[in-house]
Amino acid sequence: MAKYYITTAIPYVNAAPHLGHALEFVQTDVLARYHRIRGDDVYVVTGADENSLKNVQAAEAKGITPAELCEKNASLFKQMADKVGLSYDAFVRTSVSPEHRKGVQKMWELCAKSGDIYKKNYKGLYCVGCEAFYEEHELVNGLCPEHNKPPEVVEEENYFFRLSKYQKKLEEMLLSGQLKVIPESRINEMLHFIREGLKDFSISRSQKRARGWGIPVPNDPDQIMYVWFDALGTYLTGAGHGSDDQKFRKYWPADVHVIGKGILRFHSIYWPVMLMSAGLPTPKSIMVHGYVTVEGQKMSKSLGNIVDPFDLINRFGVDAFRYALLSDISTFEDGDFSEKSLVEKNNNELVANFGNLFNRTVVFIKNNFDGKVPAGALARADEEFLSLQKEKIERATELLDQMRLKDALSTVMEFSSNANRYFQENEPWKVVKSDKERAAAVLFVLANQVKDLAILLWPFVPNASEEMFRQLNIPRGGWEDLGKLSLASGHTLGAPKPVFSKLELKKSETGRSSSVKFESIKQPLTFADLDLEIGEIISVERHPNADKLYIEKVRLGDGERQIVSGLAHYYTPEELTGKKVIIVKNLKPAKLRGVESAGMLLAALSGDQVEVLSVNDAKPGEKATAEGMQSRPREQITIDEFQQVPLEIRGYQLYAEGRRVFAGGSPVRSARISDGKVG
Repeated sequence: MAKYYITTAIPYVNAAPHLGHALEFVQTDVLARYHRIRGDDVYVVTGADENSLKNVQAAEAKGITPAELCEKNASLFKQMADKVGLSYDAFVRTSVSPEHRKGVQKMWELCAKSGDIYKKNYKGLYCVGCEAFYEEHELVNGLCPEHNKPPEVVEEENYFFRLSKYQKKLEEMLLSGQLKVIPESRINEMLHFIREGLKDFSISRSQKRARGWGIPVPNDPDQIMYVWFDALGTYLTGAGHGSDDQKFRKYWPADVHVIGKGILRFHSIYWPVMLMSAGLPTPKSIMVHGYVTVEGQKMSKSLGNIVDPFDLINRFGVDAFRYALLSDISTFEDGDFSEKSLVEKNNNELVANFGNLFNRTVVFIKNNFDGKVPAGALARADEEFLSLQKEKIERATELLDQMRLKDALSTVMEFSSNANRYFQENEPWKVVKSDKERAAAVLFVLANQVKDLAILLWPFVPNASEEMFRQLNIPRGGWEDLGKLSLASGHTLGAPKPVFSKLELKKSETGRSSSVKFESIKQPLTFADLDLEIGEIISVERHPNADKLYIEKVRLGDGERQIVSGLAHYYTPEELTGKKVIIVKNLKPAKLRGVESAGMLLAALSGDQVEVLSVNDAKPGEKATAEGMQSRPREQITIDEFQQVPLEIRGYQLYAEGRRVFAGGSPVRSARISDGKVG
C-alpha cells in the first residue's frame, strides 16, 4: 500500500473563510479521496495559521485578544472543512498546539546547526498583509502588488536565513522535476525570481513588533519566529515531526501541497530551501490553483460581493456546491462562480444526467426484474460499448493522476452521457415486452455502469456516491472494480429514490443572486486583469473580406483559437507561421468583417513599424507576467478596457505599468522597435 500525504495551505485566521478557501479544501479532498479509493494510505493535514501580525492587528481592531480572535476564526475554518467534506486527519492550530511549537523549534535548531541562520540589523519594506518583505522594484507605484497598500518601513535586529546559499540547488531541483510545480507554466515565474538572485531573508521579528504573539526563537526569547517559518512547518508537525517519529517516517515527504498562486514563492523557494537546510526531504509536488471571482468581479468587501460558503451549502447542499466549484472553475487558473451556474449545473448535469441514469436504471430493474440484477447474453454492440466506457475510465484516471480535476470530472460526465445514450438507443422499456432476455442483458450492463458511476463520483460528490452504493446494496467499491461486471446477476438492489434534487434560484429585487449584492463601482483595468498566454501560430489565411486582415489559428495551452489580426501589410503568412506570440486570451470575442476573432496578438507599434512580439523560449500555455505583480485576470474584457492598460516598449523591452514583462523565464523583447506603444 503506497502512502499519500497531502495538505491544504494553512490559512490565516484574521477573517472568516471565503469561497477561495472552500475551493482549495474541496480540491484537496478530491485528490485525497481519489487516492483512498485507489487503496493508498492517505494522510491529510490542514489547520489554522494563527501566529501572524495581521491576526494581532485584526484582534486589536475588534478590541479582543489575538487568542480570542484565533479561537473564534479557527473554529470557523474547522467548521468549513467539515462542511465542505474535507476528509482531514489533522487540523493543526499553530498558536495552541504544543506539538507544533516543539516541531518548528526543532526545525529551527536543525537549520541553525547547518550554519544557515545568523543575526543582523535590517531595514526593509514590509507588507503585513503578505507577511513578507519587498524590494522597492517589486512594488507597483509604491504599493504591495498583492494588497495594493503601501508597505511599512521596518528597521530592527532579526535572524536571517542564508537563502542565497541554495540558489543553484533550488534551480536544479525545479528544472529536474525533483520538486514538481503543477501546472508547469508556474515554474518559469519562480525560475525568473531565482535567476534575479536569491537574497537572504528575515526569519524572526522582535517581541515588541510581534506584540509578544507567536513562537519564540530557541534560546532567544526576545525574538519571535517569522510567521512563514512557523506556518510552513505545520506540514512537518502535522505529520509528527518532533512528536511522533514513527508517523513522520511513514508519511514525510509530502506528496502534494495544494495552494493558491499568491503564495507560490513561499512554497517553491523558501520552503524547500528550509527543508534542505534542516536535512529533511523536500515535498514531491505543489499544485497551484487560481483565484475565484464572483459573477465576473473580484471578491471585495467594498463591492459587497463576498460569498459565504456556509450559506451556499445550507441552501443548495454540499454536493451541488462541490460540483459547481469543480466543474465551473479551472483547476489551475482563475475562475468565476455564480449561484445561477450552480443551480443550472445541478439541474442540467447532476439531476438530468448522473441522477437520471442512476434512477431510471434502478427503478427499471425494480419494476421489471423484481429488484434483482438480471442476467443475459451480451451482444457484440454491448461489448463495444463497454470497451468505449473503459477508455473513459482510463482517461479519467490519467487526468486525476495529473491533478486535472475539472477535466477528469468532465470525462466522468462523458461516461454518464454515453450510458444514458446506450439506455435510449436500446429502448429496454419497449424491448422488455417482446424480448425480455435482451432487455435483461441491457439492464445487466446498465447496473454495472451505475456501479462504476458511483465509484467515479466518490472523490467529487461523496454524499451522492454513498447514496448510490446504498441503493445498489453494496459496500463502496474500489478503483480496481471499475470496468468489471462485478455487480452479479441475482443481486438484490435496495429501494430506489432520487439521488439529486432540482434547485431553484431565488432572486433579489435587483435580479442578482439572493446572497450576493453588488454596487455599481467600475474598477479601472490594470495589467493584473489581463490574461496573457503564449500561443503558437499554426496556420495563417487571408481574410476573405479585408486585404489588411489575416485569420490565424493559434495553439494555446487548452486548445486552438481563431484570431483575426491586421498584419497582412507587415508579414507574409510564412513569416508568421510557427511564431510563438502573446495572446490577450480574455478579450471578448468579436466579429471582424464577418469573421469571429477570439483574442488578440500583442504587437509593438512605432510610426509605420509594426512588430509582433515573439517569445520563442516559452511554451504554449505559459503566461506572460510582470515582475512583482500577481495576475488576477478578469473573465472577459473589452478592447476599450484593454487599451486602458499602460503597455509600452522601452529600450527594446516590454513594460506594463513600469514593470518588465516576462515569458518563459525571460524578458519579452522587441527585435526592431526600441521605443513604442503596444496593441
